[in-house]
Amino acid sequence: MEPEPRTLRRIGLVVHHDRPLAKELAYRVLAWADSLGADVVMGESDAQVVGARSLAQDSEVLATADVVVAIGGDGTMLRAVRLVADAGVALVAVHAGQLGYLADVAPERTEWALSELAAGRGRTEERMRLQAEIADGADAGVAAGQQRLSGLNEVVVERALTGHTVRLRVFLDDRFFTSYVADGMVVATPTGSTAYAFSVRGPIVAPTHRALVMVPVAPHLLFDRALVLEADSAIELEVTGHRAATVTVDGQGGVAVPPGGRVRCTTAPQPARFIRFEEHRFHEVLKRKFSLADR
Repeated sequence: MEPEPRTLRRIGLVVHHDRPLAKELAYRVLAWADSLGADVVMGESDAQVVGARSLAQDSEVLATADVVVAIGGDGTMLRAVRLVADAGVALVAVHAGQLGYLADVAPERTEWALSELAAGRGRTEERMRLQAEIADGADAGVAAGQQRLSGLNEVVVERALTGHTVRLRVFLDDRFFTSYVADGMVVATPTGSTAYAFSVRGPIVAPTHRALVMVPVAPHLLFDRALVLEADSAIELEVTGHRAATVTVDGQGGVAVPPGGRVRCTTAPQPARFIRFEEHRFHEVLKRKFSLADR
């Protein structure tokens, strides 16, 4: 049975700011949207890059789109996810960057993918996200969470001062596990297992799994192994000693956490959603990205 055509009245567009190819592909998306009679919404910076300032709106408007087309590399995809994932808006990810773990539509397949989208074809792939609740100190109460951040790849609690370590007490599901003296701690999703966690020798996890991965960064103790925990686990990191820490989520934020502060990491309520049109096996993508030989 043929799928029903999608109703696409409002299309969001997120574009890599420094790649001419992304700008060229954005023009193709604009022409396609015009042929459908659909409105296009863009954040101000994206509209300026494309030269379509009349379409510029507050980035929050992207969360009202029927679908968002993101054109670029993984950084562009992470930005698009931050803008729309909480609203459940799905992304079509067009590759115009470097690594491209998240973007699966090749540039030359853009028009084909858009026609498939309009025809109602494509499957929705969900990727779990992380949520970090940050409290300044023990009296603040972690449940209250003075600040809440979410991301697709990872939460990083790291030393605030170069040349020093940070001391972290780790609680798993509200029970004390152990203490670390380290450069920091990475709490990653399976999608993020090939990002920062990978660079500090964490395990590679297929991205559609549901799990939390905890990897210490340069720990000063014998136990230096990564942990792969259930997706409904809670990982709480308490900053101890006299040195502060910094929290980043997907490379964004830079929130200071003083001694006594806590960062509680859990699975975010809403996953990120991507519309995929072709079958890409993760191990094949991994093999291609790392140029693994057949031998």
